[in-house]
Amino acid sequence: MAGFLFVVGLLAVASDGNKSATKDVPPKPIYTPDPEYTPAARHDKVQGVVMVRLNLDADGIPHDMKVVRGLRSDLDKKAIEAVGKWRFTPAIKDGKPTAVSVNVQVSFRLY
Repeated sequence: MAGFLFVVGLLAVASDGNKSATKDVPPKPIYTPDPEYTPAARHDKVQGVVMVRLNLDADGIPHDMKVVRGLRSDLDKKAIEAVGKWRFTPAIKDGKPTAVSVNVQVSFRLY
């Protein structure tokens, strides 16, 4: 089994502090299939976390994924493959969907 932790630096705050103002909203993951374990990693009983930096376009589609903290090369590759399939609600800035960069953590755990 694997999981994820989503980390983003875009804060949801009103632009002028007024509750009626348009809020900036970070992207939210809406589809996050788990990464696959490789047979070698399963055999070696490897567990841990891969941190992936990615860009989200204004439609919430990830691209330009890069491992910023890896576990081992085969699981790093599987984390990138999985994150490439993820989908997000778009980030909102000044009331409009916008592209952003985010870090996500992909966890590899054996149960």
